[in-house]
Amino acid sequence: MAAENIPKPAGDSLFLRAESSHLNGIQSLRVIVLRHDSAIVVVYVAGELDLLTATPLQNHLDKALATRPPRLIVDLSEVSFMSAIGLTVLITAHHAASDHGTTLQLRGVSRAAARVLHITKLTSLFEISPTVKGPAD
Repeated sequence: MAAENIPKPAGDSLFLRAESSHLNGIQSLRVIVLRHDSAIVVVYVAGELDLLTATPLQNHLDKALATRPPRLIVDLSEVSFMSAIGLTVLITAHHAASDHGTTLQLRGVSRAAARVLHITKLTSLFEISPTVKGPAD
């Protein structure tokens, strides 16, 4: 997994938390949460988003939404696999964000994540933007 591509905190960014999920000693998901300013929280996701890793990601998204940021960006550029349960996590986060008055945006949707969104015809549910350079790039 290319977790080294997930940005490190820089000048105006505040590192909130990071977590890795492991299965049989193999890292299957890595999540890093950064607050870039008072208005934007970015959740960087790398690895496999499936039944075993959905709950940790949901927990991170819930914690990020609890801070009520105006914008929550979920960067999926390093997601190598996404199952239907991964999509369910994103849909749940989208609804929770709407309830909080937060705009949820997917950024840098990987081929694996884009495939699931396309097959389920849910691309129109999300605001999607291309990958941009992270704060340490």
